[in-house]
Amino acid sequence: MKFSAVFSFFSRMFSRVRRKKTQPLVGYTHHLKLLQKVEGKKIPRLAQLQHVKKTLSPVEKSILQFCALVFCIGVVWFGLLARQQYRTAVPDYGGKYAEAIVGSPEFVNPIFASLNEVDVDIARLVFSGLMRHNKEQVLVPDLAADYSISEDKKIYTLKLREDVYWHDGEPFSARDVVFTFNAIKNKDTNSPLYISFQGVSVDLVDEYTVVFTLQKPFQPFLSALTVGILPEHVWSDIPVEQYHLTQLNLQPIGTGPFVFEELAKDETGFVFRYQLQRNETHYDSRAFLETLVFHFFGEYETDLGAIHALRQKKVDGLHFVPSHLKDQVKRKHITIHTLQLPQYTALFFNEKNNSFLAKKNVRKALGYAIDKERILRETLGGEGRVLYGPTLPGFPGFDENIEKTPYNVEEANTMLDAHSKKIEASEYREERRAYYEKQYDTGEDEEDKSTEDAEVVDNEGEVSVTSTEPVVDNVVKKKEQEEGIARLVDQEVSETQLFYRKNTSGELLTIRLVTAHTEEYRKAAERIAGFWQELGVETDIEYVDPKSMSQEALKDRDFDVLLYGIILGNDPDQFPFWHSSQVNHPGLNLAQYVNRSTDTTLESIREESDPEKIQKLYETFQNTIIEDIPAIFLYTPIYRYATGEDVYGISLERIFHPADRFSGITEWYKKTKGEWVFRKKN
Repeated sequence: MKFSAVFSFFSRMFSRVRRKKTQPLVGYTHHLKLLQKVEGKKIPRLAQLQHVKKTLSPVEKSILQFCALVFCIGVVWFGLLARQQYRTAVPDYGGKYAEAIVGSPEFVNPIFASLNEVDVDIARLVFSGLMRHNKEQVLVPDLAADYSISEDKKIYTLKLREDVYWHDGEPFSARDVVFTFNAIKNKDTNSPLYISFQGVSVDLVDEYTVVFTLQKPFQPFLSALTVGILPEHVWSDIPVEQYHLTQLNLQPIGTGPFVFEELAKDETGFVFRYQLQRNETHYDSRAFLETLVFHFFGEYETDLGAIHALRQKKVDGLHFVPSHLKDQVKRKHITIHTLQLPQYTALFFNEKNNSFLAKKNVRKALGYAIDKERILRETLGGEGRVLYGPTLPGFPGFDENIEKTPYNVEEANTMLDAHSKKIEASEYREERRAYYEKQYDTGEDEEDKSTEDAEVVDNEGEVSVTSTEPVVDNVVKKKEQEEGIARLVDQEVSETQLFYRKNTSGELLTIRLVTAHTEEYRKAAERIAGFWQELGVETDIEYVDPKSMSQEALKDRDFDVLLYGIILGNDPDQFPFWHSSQVNHPGLNLAQYVNRSTDTTLESIREESDPEKIQKLYETFQNTIIEDIPAIFLYTPIYRYATGEDVYGISLERIFHPADRFSGITEWYKKTKGEWVFRKKN
């Protein structure tokens, strides 16, 4: 319909409406002009519009209704376009995030937390350090407002923020910093961070200035200052020997973005729920989420496990998704985040526990017998990367073309032939049977002997037995003895192992392999034991509860070979893991490796600031480790965690530690609100 026709229609309509209120007029154009002159306006009043239906024909009514509908649709359409273009959803304050964790907290205390990943997770939320890593994993000041470093790289002066308060309302000051680091340096505190701050002094300049003085330059020292600070006014009255016993380890007071609210334990003392509330007066940025709740589980699977809770939406996230359970976690409402973690899994040799492993060629042979690609494939579904040295991809010193240990069982057996002789499984079985039979014979009691001698000789020389019951008992005991020996032999001699080895002293070559009782390590350990069976090496696997690894295996280095994962973190410094000063607990030199040349290299790395020289030093370090074989490096895994689809604001690209998933926690949100944003056209 042309515009002129529409205009004519409405003009005619309005004239008819006005005629109802005035006398009939003759001459359409003349009447219209006269009406407009009398009314003083061209647009009819609301009262006049009420008479439209009386003046329009049915066709005209239909046209009017259609036009009204088009007008309404146009208004709605315009509104939607405006909303889409100029109104956006933005984070709003409020909401609760609940996460399922397999494990439980023990010491939510930054000076003890590093031995338990759960403790590290929560401590990062409750406490603040002088420095921190942001969500881009860039080191930035936190409680420190500014810092300066002396020319000789030994003196670090830090100016502190003056707007920080502890969760109990007390002001934060430099005294808290001095107290915390002196507590770490106190050997009686038994902090795993003790060695990291040996030779470092911390001095109070004024209420908001501290100075750290190093004996030698340590290039990554600022990274060490990410450790959380404790409140002096709370901890100073507690004797050092009771630091591990105080309830403050589970009910902490910090300066972080979240405040401890409450916890719940079962009758055994297991903490199954832990709640934090938003710190409304946080000095940096107030978190959008109001509440964080951690639910602790003993396992991933079953109806009482962490995965079931996530799938049933009882929680909003899962702290870690094991590779073999990834398919169980996948759901439409669940987002799985996959990140590369700076960690390597390796077999650490303890030569002091097992003289067999003291021979370099023996360790080399054990490495030749391991198919690393198969372990990665069958343990982690191929999600990771095979390693041949202690340096990770992307870190200084990593060399893609380093000498790779080949998988060669034949060559491995040839190496071991020079140190031991083979014994067929059948021969070893008979040897063990004879051993146990001898043990039973020498252990026969006097009562059995007396019943065998219970015979009577009469005058005619005939022999008679005084009782038949002891003879029957002996027959039964003999049968039980044979069955018992058979069971013992079956336990010692594997059906799948074709031969065994003995050293020159006639001792069987055995290895006690210790690892954490997790699905990943269990699969890897079983395959490693299978590989070593092909060399005739008997391997006994011992599993330890992950929560007890530090006390039961690491502290006393109680293993022949340890299957374990090392997290390097953001700092490529290998000093804690391979320097000879770290061979004893709480040091992390798990292989108890001692090489003075390596010590010198690691010390030089800490003092050097030139990237090219650091690169060459790390190359030297790696080549020496590969040559000495204190460990067999297996793979670097992938870190995977899950959150619900209604959790927003997560934007991580890489992390250095599982707890780093919370680096941007103040930006996470579940609630949104609309906001008009009018942008100028470019």
